[in-house]
Amino acid sequence: MEAPDPVGEVARRHRRAQVAVALVYLGIPVALLAVTVWIGSARTPFAWPAVAFPLALLVLGWFLRGRHRYQTGRWTAVGALFGGISVLYTAIYSFVLDVPALTVALAIGTVFGAFLGAFLGLSAQRAILAPVLPDLATTPYEPVFNLRGMLLTTLTIGTTSVTVRGRTVRARGIPGAGRRTYPLTAITGVYPASLTGSERLKFPIALPAPPISSAGPAMILQAQGEDWVLPLDQGPAITEFLNRRISAAKS
Repeated sequence: MEAPDPVGEVARRHRRAQVAVALVYLGIPVALLAVTVWIGSARTPFAWPAVAFPLALLVLGWFLRGRHRYQTGRWTAVGALFGGISVLYTAIYSFVLDVPALTVALAIGTVFGAFLGAFLGLSAQRAILAPVLPDLATTPYEPVFNLRGMLLTTLTIGTTSVTVRGRTVRARGIPGAGRRTYPLTAITGVYPASLTGSERLKFPIALPAPPISSAGPAMILQAQGEDWVLPLDQGPAITEFLNRRISAAKS
């Protein structure tokens, strides 16, 4: 898989998404570092050890950005974590410096910081995936799609495999009970479908809640003797995306 060409809609989406990703992984830690220096500059002498955590977060963000750059499912969670922990650290630092009003405000704002970070991650996802372009199949992006009507159940299309996962499952002693992963080369069929809402869906994995059929687009996935009917709002486009990626893997 190669990075998007420098022209075209895919390239434009790539640039917008990566700007938002950079804000999540690097912008938030830089903002925390700047605020820490600003608060500390009002004290003499300046408490230089206070900048250790923001710098560590920046280094971590730089490292994770390299690993997560094309993994769309990671961006929102990392944004929420970085945003929330940055505001919380600022609140703790203000408390140490005896700035009670700022401490209380920032402690309350921790949730808002997490929300803002998650919003940045979601913005990056939307920039690259709204709506799905089948041409993205030639890029390294690994999109994650929520299944309609199924709580916290997702489809992840990687560069070499496909995974269906029920994220909140706590299977007792059954490894992999809440997920199935198939190599792209093992998939024997992918077809668009449409649901009326009266179908009874069955999944060969443990799910957080029983599957509920809802009217709308879907995708049929066949692999290793198992048939899946996956309710997906962008079913036809995702089907074409996956078929292109499968063709590339088998060629």
